[in-house]
Amino acid sequence: MILSQAKEASRHPRDSFKLQEEAWRRAYADATIMQERFPGVEQIVLDIAFTDLGRIGTYSPQMHSFSASAKAFFAVACPRTLCLHGGFDLDSTVAAMLSAKTTASTGTFECRGWVDPTCPDHARCRLQMYFRVQVRYKPAEANALSRRSSRASKL
Repeated sequence: MILSQAKEASRHPRDSFKLQEEAWRRAYADATIMQERFPGVEQIVLDIAFTDLGRIGTYSPQMHSFSASAKAFFAVACPRTLCLHGGFDLDSTVAAMLSAKTTASTGTFECRGWVDPTCPDHARCRLQMYFRVQVRYKPAEANALSRRSSRASKL
């Protein structure tokens, strides 16, 4: 995961949640700008929805749009308020898409955080996140992809 999180058990859950929040804040602050990291990309859109297999809660779907001036930060915090050391990291998914020059990807991740850190064997969060990532390349990049694609189809 993008975030380096301390996995030590804390007797003070409030301190653990504070540390977790600070780690997310630092990771976001350290992220590079989209234009610097992915110069050929105009926009990335991330649509996500959550399913709680344990039926403990209901979570609203989210949409995140990243333009050239946005931070290239593709981690999503677990929406379950009592989840510790959880969340979802789409950074490698986005990087693989851009490396392969694809425009869309879908998938599922499971939160590996803890709902009750004092009972680690039986209290994994396990919230499911379904995602769809769409990439819009800059016009020059899109034209180059189109030319490559048409050359490949002629072979």
